[in-house]
Amino acid sequence: MSITTVAKLIRTARNEHSQKEFALELGVKQSSISRYESGKVNPSVQVIEHCMRLVHSEGTELIPTADELALKIKAGLAEAGQGRLRLALERLIEVLAKDRTVNGL
Repeated sequence: MSITTVAKLIRTARNEHSQKEFALELGVKQSSISRYESGKVNPSVQVIEHCMRLVHSEGTELIPTADELALKIKAGLAEAGQGRLRLALERLIEVLAKDRTVNGL
């Protein structure tokens, strides 16, 4: 099954649990689950992230959050021998920042 919408993500993550059960797990009201699944309301980032972890986890290994990935990248870039990569990334960020400024973003 291809997950192309937030509503499909919520339904897939719920995995045959009732809306009420899943709402308790997420810390939201059952009516919120209903609105998420109908596409009437978008859930918070935390709810989406939790659902993505449920859908994409294999066994007990969960996919990392964006913050966890950022920490891993930061640690990897801090290693000796990564100077050229750090410099390249710094230049890329400068170019992107200038582009945002020029384009009024």
